[in-house]
Amino acid sequence: MSRKTAASTLNRSMQLLRPKLHCFGIIKYNNLHTTAKEIKIPVPWGHVSAKLWGQENQRPVLALHGWQDNAGTWDPLAPMISDKLPILAIDFPGHGHSSWIPPGFQYYPWDLPRLILTIRDYFKWDKISILGHSMGSIAGMRFACVFPDDVDFYIAVDSLIYDDYDLNQVVERFPKILRKIQLAQTRLNDEPPSYTMDEITQKWYLGTNKSVALESVQHLAQRGLKASSADPNKFYFNRDARLKSILFNPENKLLVGTLVKRLKCPTLYFKAIDSPYASDEYSVEMREVVERNNAKFESHFVPGTHHVQLNNPERLAPTIITFLQKYNFI
Repeated sequence: MSRKTAASTLNRSMQLLRPKLHCFGIIKYNNLHTTAKEIKIPVPWGHVSAKLWGQENQRPVLALHGWQDNAGTWDPLAPMISDKLPILAIDFPGHGHSSWIPPGFQYYPWDLPRLILTIRDYFKWDKISILGHSMGSIAGMRFACVFPDDVDFYIAVDSLIYDDYDLNQVVERFPKILRKIQLAQTRLNDEPPSYTMDEITQKWYLGTNKSVALESVQHLAQRGLKASSADPNKFYFNRDARLKSILFNPENKLLVGTLVKRLKCPTLYFKAIDSPYASDEYSVEMREVVERNNAKFESHFVPGTHHVQLNNPERLAPTIITFLQKYNFI
């Protein structure tokens, strides 16, 4: 799809969705030929927004998106499997339609496993099933390792743990990151810069190092944009600016190794071949630790970028269904 065509498609999509950007209820996504139900999950600082595909009377798979994405990342894949198991895709706090955390606070990666626990307790699920991408995969991995008896299966796309980093570079960047965090705290009520649809399409595409295909931007845009108050023909990214400066602290190798050895549920892992993530020596070593300690772990290498579930869901869906059948989940 060309840049012009992609922008035109996104523009039509946003024009149709403009009156629904802040409404909750049942929304029909005609281009996907499926129906998803919008819901709110109350939390102490507001709510977590989510969309549900499939039956409401069955415990769903909890789907977790990546950093600065939103629940729309599952729009192409969810309809391919929700007739087998319902999918509940959430917007993490500060993303999509979910509430931002209070002023003065900062996002912390280990809050995400705690959020999973909060959601599980809210719905009173006896077990939890997890589908995650990138940051969502890492959060799901942490939860499944901390609560190994509470997860019946875990599916991860392109991440299991954080990649290895040069600790000297990490520490050297801390002053700059902390200053950015302080600055972001002062801009919480300011409307960010707005852009035309063509500009938005390019920014999303290039901002992900071309991982999100031009034609896939529309799925994230449905929850990730708001119309500018100054110019109705322009839009801005509605995610919390504090997300840009999360301190992704690398963790001690001994800690991570000890953690991943606790994973015992059936686990399906997809590694996108064209993605730079989870390819470093440390990540590969940790994956091998999981393989040695969990006989129900299987990995598949598939062509695609980091956002393969968004761009090429047909490369994942058949394997997911086979995996679920293998362990009698469907």
